[in-house]
Amino acid sequence: MQNPFLNRVDDPNKSDYLTSVCSINRIRLRKLPLYGIDDSIEGLTVKEFFSTKLVIEEIKKYHKRLDINLDKYEEKKLPKILSDRLDSSDKEAAKTAKMITTKFGLRLGLLFLALKSGQKENREAREDWTYKHWEYWKQISDIILVGGLANGRFGEELKSCIKYVFSAAGVIPYNIILYDNASDVGVLGCTTQISSKNGVNIVMDFGQTNIKRCFVTKSRGEITDIKTLEPYPSRYMDWVMPDESEKLRQAKKLHQYLLKAIEDTYNTAKALTNTEPNSEIVISIASYTIDGALNADRSGYAKLCTLGKNYAECLWWELSGRLRKDVVVKLIHDGTAIALNFSDRKNTVCLSLGSYLGVGFPETKLVWPAYFN
Repeated sequence: MQNPFLNRVDDPNKSDYLTSVCSINRIRLRKLPLYGIDDSIEGLTVKEFFSTKLVIEEIKKYHKRLDINLDKYEEKKLPKILSDRLDSSDKEAAKTAKMITTKFGLRLGLLFLALKSGQKENREAREDWTYKHWEYWKQISDIILVGGLANGRFGEELKSCIKYVFSAAGVIPYNIILYDNASDVGVLGCTTQISSKNGVNIVMDFGQTNIKRCFVTKSRGEITDIKTLEPYPSRYMDWVMPDESEKLRQAKKLHQYLLKAIEDTYNTAKALTNTEPNSEIVISIASYTIDGALNADRSGYAKLCTLGKNYAECLWWELSGRLRKDVVVKLIHDGTAIALNFSDRKNTVCLSLGSYLGVGFPETKLVWPAYFN
């Protein structure tokens, strides 16, 4: 069936784009599809029972049993440590790690079962979805899990728990696919949109937690090297502002911070390769994006809309001055960037387990105007 989450454009010279209603973080489980698994999440929205932040809170709660010194590690690294603890020789630590990963794995399983079954109560609780949206999720066959929580043993435990929930319900499950290098898949998707056949290109991923930075070297159309740099922490990510003047002030700070991150990446690539990077800069961003224009209502990047209707043009204008060359900036919704790695797959959804749950569809068609190439 036609994907109702995509705005299809008949013009072959224009891209499809993801509509903002695709988010599953706002699904409310008004009625659980199966009881006796974790009844405490009934009535909650997805973002209230599954997120990286909630996983971190659970790790901090049981840090002593996990043998984790909270003063030693940054919060963002705690899920990776939890994953490692699953194979710990310390039985108490391994048991506790198993308890936490199982808790969130079962919750994810209940969410997927709710999407598959499409109960009346849950459909009514999601007013911006029609019958077609729920039916699309019912006919999906494969779910590819990516993002930090899908890595390593953590991802394996999630997959096992999802299978258990469907088995307990007697329902044929989605085919859950784990992807190697799951936390870097957005950057890898961006590399498919580099039009240059040779040279060094800047590729970045503007996330809610981190700004990933890398430069990609190509020769005769083939990628020969991807160099990953130390990420910048995402800053100025507040979403709700007290008034428009504060929103504009924060937007300017965020904009300058992003410019610095891009410029630093460009200059570092130039120094390390002794080569002037190409003019094309490809960026994945945690915002619904239409031809460079961001969504003004959601994510910490929404405030950037106060700087202009098209944020890609804002970046192009200032970066061309800073770098002393005419650049082009390709902005891609982060979920779509992930899905670009799987463009040959049918009936598939890519689900990113990052700060929150991100969605991408491999069937999304991206077309760049001639001046981008």
